This record gives sequence, C-alpha cells and structure tokens, in this order.
Amino acid sequence: MSGGAGSSEAPRATYVGIDPGRNKCGFAVVYADGARKSLEVVVAERLADRIEQEVGSGRVLSFCVGHATGSDSVIELCASRWPAIPRHVVDETNTTLEARRLYYVDHPPKGLARLLPRGLLVPKEPLDGYAALLIVRRCLTRSTPAGTPA
Repeated sequence: MSGGAGSSEAPRATYVGIDPGRNKCGFAVVYADGARKSLEVVVAERLADRIEQEVGSGRVLSFCVGHATGSDSVIELCASRWPAIPRHVVDETNTTLEARRLYYVDHPPKGLARLLPRGLLVPKEPLDGYAALLIVRRCLTRSTPAGTPA
C-alpha cells in the first residue's frame, strides 16, 4: 500500500537562516535543494518557539546565523536546546541591501511605481526574512564553524 492515509514520507531536509535583531529576527527555511520553504519575521522573544516548531516538523541540517546584533545569544540558544544540529555564523554585511533587491524580484513594482528607481521605493514589509534567506545562501556557499564569521 502506498500513498494512502497511513503512509508518511520522510520530511525534507532544511537549513534554518536567522537574521538576529533586538526586537525582531528574520527567519528563513530553505530546503537542501535550495528551494524556499518559508520567509518570515519573528518577534525576538518568540524565536525559540519558532525554531522548535521547525525542528519538530522536519530534518534541520544546520542553523545559519548572521554575525551582527544578537548573534551570540542565538548561537547559545541553538547550542543549548538543539546541540546535535550544527551552527554556522555567517557574515551578514550588505544583506539588507541585497534583501531589498531580492524583495523587488519577488514583488516587482506595478503601475507608475515601476518607473521609479528601486532605491526610492519603500518595501511593504520588513526585509528581515529576505536577509535570513541570504544568510542561508552565504552559509551554503562558504560554511564556517560557529564563532567565526564566514
């Protein structure tokens, strides 16, 4: 019997990207093949719950954490709660600028706004999730152990 209600497929392997911040964190989940599973902004105090949800729902291969504000506490959280999952600290220089560009690839301006330079447009949502996605991408291209910026 295959494909029935009782069958279950193994969860797809994922990487979790975190762009830490004081009040909010970018959070991205990317499948091992590079496809996006989710991009979101999480209130900093709910980050552990969101990570727990992701760890509980699948096979997380590693955590990729941006090296700036709050990264030490995120690395410590991940090391203490999920010690078997590798952690990587990633240089997040210019991720916000790159996130803005990526946002407009996903959400191209419409109407007269498409005639304006992208630098004059204001995104309709925070870019932290996109920054977390870029952190995962950087992590996958040049991986470094926790504690050393990639």
